[in-house]
Amino acid sequence: MDTQNFKKEDINGELERLWSLPFIFLNLSFFFVFMNITFFYLYPLALDAMGSEAHVIGLVMGAFSIAAVISRPSLGKLVALKGESRVMSLGVMVCFFGSLGYNLITDFGPGMLLIRVIHGIGFSAFISGGFSFAAKTFHPDKLGEAFGILGAALMAAVSSAPSFGEFLIRQWGFHGLYLAAAGALILAWFATFIAINPLPPSTKKGDNKFIVRYLPLLKKRSFLFLLCSTFIFAHCQATVPNFLALIASEKGINSGPFFFSSYFSAILILLTMGRFIDRYGKLFFLKFAYPLFAIGIFLIPQMLSASFLSFPAIVYGVGIGLLFPAHNALAAGHGDRNEKPAIMSLFTTVYDTGFITGTVISGWIAYQTSLEMLFWSCGIFCLIGFLTVMTAPIKDN
Repeated sequence: MDTQNFKKEDINGELERLWSLPFIFLNLSFFFVFMNITFFYLYPLALDAMGSEAHVIGLVMGAFSIAAVISRPSLGKLVALKGESRVMSLGVMVCFFGSLGYNLITDFGPGMLLIRVIHGIGFSAFISGGFSFAAKTFHPDKLGEAFGILGAALMAAVSSAPSFGEFLIRQWGFHGLYLAAAGALILAWFATFIAINPLPPSTKKGDNKFIVRYLPLLKKRSFLFLLCSTFIFAHCQATVPNFLALIASEKGINSGPFFFSSYFSAILILLTMGRFIDRYGKLFFLKFAYPLFAIGIFLIPQMLSASFLSFPAIVYGVGIGLLFPAHNALAAGHGDRNEKPAIMSLFTTVYDTGFITGTVISGWIAYQTSLEMLFWSCGIFCLIGFLTVMTAPIKDN
């Protein structure tokens, strides 16, 4: 390998210089995969056009997330056995054929659910391999900065894809959306190939002798409490975008400015604060960011109809921009090299579970009480996360 053309590596294949060819293309691969996934945030429009009722739409959309979460531990074992490269490529390929499969669906039935499950498993495979790859190859002293930039790539995809998808639907219908989603995965596969191939073989092969065991990892109190904090963060992060439009509509205003301000703030923080997270400690920034995150959520019902709408949006966005890389970097710092697939699979499983409960449980709370009470309860849950990181024995490795 020509290290002058790519980067300087230590004995474990970790990238000492962050901005390298593998790092840039890894971020691009995540961007295109998440663009594919976010395109299908618009799938309820297709289901509605098919005449599906609300509970059917919920079932179909939930099938993807449930399949992704349930399959993650098994895919983490597959990563340890076969290596990150193969599992990431397999995940992209499965998502690609799943995306094309939507063109064959004309009404609700087993075929539709099967496509959603296949799509979810493919996404889960990419996440299992991708986050393990990141944990292994990002230098330990630059995990915060690396995951901050990775988070910015994900958020850029999530914030841009829906508008682009709506344009595609207007111009070419839902088949245009599905083909564009599949096209994004072709770009993701090329980006993944370029990201991984400059690296030494040790970063691409699994260890057939290493047996993944999840229970011993959960017995480590530092990692267990980190997972608790991760769940709280993900749950609250998912609650706000899922129900903000509803409470904004209730108050007769447009939710667009909030989303723009929060996403812009989060991306700016993700791109600029990672090196400070590495320098001053991931745990320090968890303790610093949780109150900001909670304040932003608490203030949404009070300020949503006021001229100060941008304030809770910015504070909420800053909280995401600090909490996402800090949680990821802390998780990636746990365990030895062989344990990374299992650690990151558990971590991403908990994170995605929080996104499911942020929709389902928060919806139940809103139904039983009110949207305003939902945001108050979500803010209180954030404070529980703050108390967790303040008192629990989470180690900043």
